[in-house]
Amino acid sequence: MTNTNRFSKASPRIAACLALATMLLVASPSVQAGQITAWAWDPTGIASVALAGVPPIAAINNDDVAGISPNVLLVTQKAYFSIGPVDIEFTVAPSSGVTEYTIIEGVDNGTGIPWSSYRIELGFGVGASFTPSPSGDGLDFDATSFNSPPDFTGSGYFADVSESEDVLVAFDGIFPVGGFPSPEFRFNIDVPDGITSFTIRQQPIGVPEPTTALLTALGLTGIALATHRKKQANL
Repeated sequence: MTNTNRFSKASPRIAACLALATMLLVASPSVQAGQITAWAWDPTGIASVALAGVPPIAAINNDDVAGISPNVLLVTQKAYFSIGPVDIEFTVAPSSGVTEYTIIEGVDNGTGIPWSSYRIELGFGVGASFTPSPSGDGLDFDATSFNSPPDFTGSGYFADVSESEDVLVAFDGIFPVGGFPSPEFRFNIDVPDGITSFTIRQQPIGVPEPTTALLTALGLTGIALATHRKKQANL
C-alpha cells in the first residue's frame, strides 16, 4: 500500500518531465548535415554555365560513401570561350555532420586551343577574392580515403588524374577544340559542418603554342649547357 502511494505521488512529476521532453523534441530543428542549398557561377568568369537545380537531399551525413553518391549535382554545360578560371559558389546550410556529393559536368572546349590538362580546386570566395581551402578543414575531394575516384576519361580526352585533398588535375591526353566529354566529368566532394559557403574553381590548361614550346625547350637547353660549362670550369 505504501509503495502504491509513493508511485501515485511521483506520477505527476514523471508526466510533467515526459511532456517537457516531448515539447523540446518538437521544437528542435531538424538536422541538415552539411547540406548544399544553392549554387551559382561567378559572372566574371569566361564561360557560360548551365546549372541544374539543387535536388532534395537524398542521403544526409553519408561521408565516406564508396563510388557515386546518391546526392548528385549536375552541371549540364560549362562552355569555355577562352582559357581562364571559372568559379562556382555553393551555399551550405548549418549542419552537424559531413555530407558527400557527386558532381557531374559537361564541359565544352570553345577556346580555339586544345587542352593538355584540366585543374579543379576547392576554396572560398570568387574572382580576385578566391582563397584556397586550407588543409584539414573537412572540405575536400573525398580525402583521406579517396574511395570515390574521379572520372575524367570521357571520350578518351584524359587518361589519368592527380588527386589531393583540395586539388584535382586531369592529364595525360588532349581535350580537343570543340570537344565535349561523353560520359561527362565526375568527382566527389565532402561538405563539412561549420561553413556557410565554398567555391569550386576550375580551369583548363592549354597546350603550349609551338613557338612557346620551342622557346621553352631552347631556354632549358641553354640552362643545361651553362650548368655543364660551369661544372667543367670547376674541375
